Amino acid sequence: MIDNSMGYLEYGSGTNRVILHPLSSWWLVMNQTGGAILRALLQGATPEQVASDIRGKYGIAFDTAIKDVFQVLDTLIASKFLPSTALTLQERAPEPRSLFLHLTRRCNLSCLHCYAGDSSRGTPMDLPSGMVLGLLDKLKALGGRAVTLSGGEPLLHPEIKSIIAHAGPELEIRFLTNGTLMNRDWADFLADHGAKVQVSIDGSCPAVHDAIRGPGSFEKAIRGIEMLQEAGLSERINLAATVMRQSLHDLPEIMGLAERLGVPLVRFLPLRKRGTAVRCWEEIGAGLGREDSERFYDYAIHRGQDGATRPEVSCGLSGFMLAMPEETDDDIWCPVGRQLVVDVDGSVYPCAAMMTPDFRMGSVYEQGLEELFHSVPMSDICAALTKRRLVIERCASCPWRNLCQSGCMALALEHKGTIWDTDDFCDYRQKLYEEAFDRILALEDEG
Repeated sequence: MIDNSMGYLEYGSGTNRVILHPLSSWWLVMNQTGGAILRALLQGATPEQVASDIRGKYGIAFDTAIKDVFQVLDTLIASKFLPSTALTLQERAPEPRSLFLHLTRRCNLSCLHCYAGDSSRGTPMDLPSGMVLGLLDKLKALGGRAVTLSGGEPLLHPEIKSIIAHAGPELEIRFLTNGTLMNRDWADFLADHGAKVQVSIDGSCPAVHDAIRGPGSFEKAIRGIEMLQEAGLSERINLAATVMRQSLHDLPEIMGLAERLGVPLVRFLPLRKRGTAVRCWEEIGAGLGREDSERFYDYAIHRGQDGATRPEVSCGLSGFMLAMPEETDDDIWCPVGRQLVVDVDGSVYPCAAMMTPDFRMGSVYEQGLEELFHSVPMSDICAALTKRRLVIERCASCPWRNLCQSGCMALALEHKGTIWDTDDFCDYRQKLYEEAFDRILALEDEG
């Protein structure tokens, strides 16, 4: 890895090299000549001066050399690589795009790992429907695009139908459920309102799933999925499974279950020491090591190389990507700053995985939605999201910092007790990046 005076990075030692931008996620592959042209241009040489150097070095005609220089220059401009177009760090500006609403603490299950469980006895059972409808109206007025409805079990909120009906069609509805209360009427209602439905499945069979979520819950959830499919939501369903000690051996089988059911996406979520999980940690989390998770990540990430295309799998490893998601417009993959999480008591947080007193931003009973999005706490967390990769010492010297972006803040908080550090999977991500770019360079070398 060679760092030049402008901070641009080159990875590789063969004919072709990966060139990484110093402050953005942009990268491209160039041969050695292209890299030399880039370095010369960054050092202030004119295209004509660079072409003269190439002519002398390679013994080619000036016309050929200048054509090569301008071809590289066009590539650099198109790729936003030149300082005049992109040598600034893009900052996350708060923008009200979505809400994540914990509508109720009511639930028909008592899962061992529930991050919303074991809450204080004095908190309300439900977020009042009048408050919810007002929040939805304000989100629409601010140009918001989506709402996630969660719980507890959101089907148990006494006014859930009016909430769903009020959200659409302006807002995309993401509905999180354990699936066990789903019937045909509910499935039809969700389908009529175009909802995307996430069903929690923590095992591929009753023996695993029911040990975590309660007797009979697996068969009820599967039947719920089938009813959602019969209602026409087949392509709008995903499964969500939490990685814990009881289910670790069964995670590949959950992918198989999704394939058999025809569910297009499976999300695997990291276990967090919150809620009920604190009390049950010895049972579900103790002994679950980083190496166990990394073996699963290896399996999930490399699974697609055998030609398998369904279901799509999100393995739960944040910060490993070769390009930002299509919907990203500021070169930052994390959704913090683009959503607010509202708990049942009205407390507001920047992320569903950062619902701790230190990151409480206010209350919907005391501040308006626009005020909360543009509050000092929101500005502070957005600034942290932007700058972590340059402030955390290990990240500042890492070539992959603008792709990884220091990983997930919430996971760093879980592992290290602070957002100003990396999570426990930093070394693993670096290995994955090297493997990925080595493969890309090998393909380039082979033509």
